[in-house]
Amino acid sequence: MSTTVSSVDRISTLRSVVSNWAGLITSALLSLILTPILIRGLGNLYFGMFMLVTSLLDSCWLLDFGMRTAMFRYIARYRGTGEREELNRTFSSGIVLAGISATLIVVLALCAALVLPHFFSVSAADRPIFRHLLVLCGTSVAASYLAQFLGTYQCAFRRFDFYNLNTAFAGILRATLIIAALTFHAGVRTVAAITLFSSLLALANALRLTHLADRDLSFSTGSVSPGRIRELFGFSSSAFLGTLGDQLRFFVDSVVIGRFLGVAFITPFVIPGRIMVLYRELGMSIASPLAGEMSAAAGRANPQELRDRFLHATRMTALLSFLIGLLLLLNGESLIRLWVGPGFSSSVALMLVLLAGYILMIAQQPSVDLLLAQGKHQLRGWWNLAEGAANLVLSIYWARRYGLFGVALGTAVPMIFVQLFLQPWYAMRTISLPMMHYLRDALLRPALCASIVLGVCGAFRTWQHAYSVSWLFLSIAWQAALFVALAWAFALTASERGSLVRRLRPNVRETELTSA
Repeated sequence: MSTTVSSVDRISTLRSVVSNWAGLITSALLSLILTPILIRGLGNLYFGMFMLVTSLLDSCWLLDFGMRTAMFRYIARYRGTGEREELNRTFSSGIVLAGISATLIVVLALCAALVLPHFFSVSAADRPIFRHLLVLCGTSVAASYLAQFLGTYQCAFRRFDFYNLNTAFAGILRATLIIAALTFHAGVRTVAAITLFSSLLALANALRLTHLADRDLSFSTGSVSPGRIRELFGFSSSAFLGTLGDQLRFFVDSVVIGRFLGVAFITPFVIPGRIMVLYRELGMSIASPLAGEMSAAAGRANPQELRDRFLHATRMTALLSFLIGLLLLLNGESLIRLWVGPGFSSSVALMLVLLAGYILMIAQQPSVDLLLAQGKHQLRGWWNLAEGAANLVLSIYWARRYGLFGVALGTAVPMIFVQLFLQPWYAMRTISLPMMHYLRDALLRPALCASIVLGVCGAFRTWQHAYSVSWLFLSIAWQAALFVALAWAFALTASERGSLVRRLRPNVRETELTSA
């Protein structure tokens, strides 16, 4: 029986990782296709305005108050213990809070439409457009918020495939309609309306998929529990500080640029920003399923199992982070030039500055998941908030002196400091793991693989080639193949290689899964 359950867990984890990757590939392709089309179709001014509005409204995700993080943890635990009544109580309490937050998002968007056009010195002719964008995109964010909440429930039931399927469906629909609209010379308001329509359809689909993930789930007002709400808030309050810090770190740059440099300057910064968002989501595609394994180990109160799963998770995310970071370092200039054209050379330097922080952050994402799994994330919330505040202050200060380059520095410098000096030190203390063991067992071999590939590329000057799609794909292919070969031979342990081989083989019959 235990073997069968273990096989089911392996298949569930593999399905989650594969679906996350499929979703990210879809998201990446859509972003790669849409971004240059939007820039050319809307122009720098209106594309920058659209990105400014979306960045402003992204701050409304703060109304989550860390609740989705708490929901994932509690739902995963109650699912593991089979407590049906607690699952229904948690879901019913959470969905009521999500509905209240979604309503507040719409109200805030309406209020912002009255104030913000003057704050950003939008011309009188463009103010109605700016207001319409705020209302349409604000309603879209509210619908997406509810869909994300339902997606969290699906992921807690290890149905990441449902969540990614719905996200891909909404993204493909949105991209198709936007391309068709821009072909007929539609404006930025039409783009916002299409975004709202896609979000509403995604919400409807999320309701259906949640029922498929948990057919026994039921909602009733009687299941809404003030005690459970307090319990969720108790856990989520510290997670909220982390969310607030992330918001300041990842989404205020467009606001700073729009305020101090001008709306049109947002466009060259958005290009590397889009790449970093995809990079971060790619890292989370592996980290999220592994985080569930750490939460289960923490629930079983097995310190050694928790340490082993943490080191394994860090090796996996470090390998992915170093690989993607290396490919961007070597091929980023070609990628940006072929993607959006030769007029955005400044975006390359911005990408390299941001890359320094993101490589460290994504490689050490399991440290964050470790703290959440143990419920020891309170201090992390405070330093994340401090990092976000430092990002805001430094970005404003350096933007006035160095322009867009200063905004990138304001983001990267606090991120590097936290990832080098605060986060790993505190995470190791919570599981009594010596820092040298962490560096040796989790990060050293992935870093050596990246260094070898970088040395080979440097010796042959592989980045000096013509700007063509065929050369770009060829370069990425052989660089990635060399890294993967080195990782397989030297970075992965024998047990990890064996586990990967077993997961790729269908060694569990359907009857065994059903009986389990």
